[in-house]
Amino acid sequence: MNTFEKPADLDDYRRSHLDRGANYDASICASPFDAYMAAWERRHIPRIVGKLFPRGLDRYLDFACGTGRITEQIAPLARQATAVDISPTMIAEARRKCPATRFHLGDLTTTDPELGRFDLVSSFRFLGNAQDELRRAALGAIAKRVVPGGYLLVNNHRNPRALYALLGRLAGGESGQMDLDLPKLRALLGDFGFDIVHMQPIGVWMHRARTMVSARADDERSVRNERRFGSPNFAHIAPDLIVAARKR
Repeated sequence: MNTFEKPADLDDYRRSHLDRGANYDASICASPFDAYMAAWERRHIPRIVGKLFPRGLDRYLDFACGTGRITEQIAPLARQATAVDISPTMIAEARRKCPATRFHLGDLTTTDPELGRFDLVSSFRFLGNAQDELRRAALGAIAKRVVPGGYLLVNNHRNPRALYALLGRLAGGESGQMDLDLPKLRALLGDFGFDIVHMQPIGVWMHRARTMVSARADDERSVRNERRFGSPNFAHIAPDLIVAARKR
């Protein structure tokens, strides 16, 4: 989903992606801003997982795996990988990328399959888009499957306090139902027994519309600025934020 779009179904985000498997990856690539964020996520995710699990990752679950964009990055680092989604079209695409991963088609917020417990659960491009009720249902389902001392790795790409969003509102624009700022995310995770231990901001410097459609993840200016503004101190104004949280 383009960062500026409203979810297709504001009543229940789950229904918005059921039939998008065939074109979901292309839709991200079609948005320069989303493609930029995805490229930097790919740079950071293996490093973060390696830091969390210096002795190796045993059991891994990708919640709402979609087409397997994140699964294919983390599954090779795990001894056993499982991925879950409610969309058969999404899972069909993910299977092609991750043939060694075990896939489960279903909704963990309404069913309770015996999947076991995991050392790491990831969920990307979900919490920012989902409505509050679904966020809490998802985190409840995730929390029961993370071992004590295990980790949840998520991102938030719909921060209403991001610089581009703040400047857009000052210019009379709308935030597109963006409501998940860092304090709300921290509190939400805390309600389900997770404490944030690592934050990686992405794209803090990209606040001008022209830059957001022209910047490339691999050009020298982008690399320099990501290093300059990659400190957790900038997390509250990041348009995309990777968060690692530890289960109590």
